[in-house]
Amino acid sequence: MLAPGGTGSEAVVPGYELAGKTGTAQKPDQSGGYSKNRFVASFVGYAPANHPRLLVAVMVDEPKGDIYGGSVAAPAFQKIASFALPYLGIPPN
Repeated sequence: MLAPGGTGSEAVVPGYELAGKTGTAQKPDQSGGYSKNRFVASFVGYAPANHPRLLVAVMVDEPKGDIYGGSVAAPAFQKIASFALPYLGIPPN
């Protein structure tokens, strides 16, 4: 489940217990190392946490400004899940 104050706190959907994981990855560069300014931000989550019925994966390639999955991809998950859970008839916990 999402930990209060954790990196996925922007993914919270009121009434639902969620589980998810944020990610921030450096992209490879042409010299075989990793770029210092090119990233992929991600959040993968599911709901309800105790009996999953919905899985959403959000990946943002080369975000501008903030680069972290918790602040870039988690809010998109929150918007998608907030719409999809009631639309699919999945009741709150």
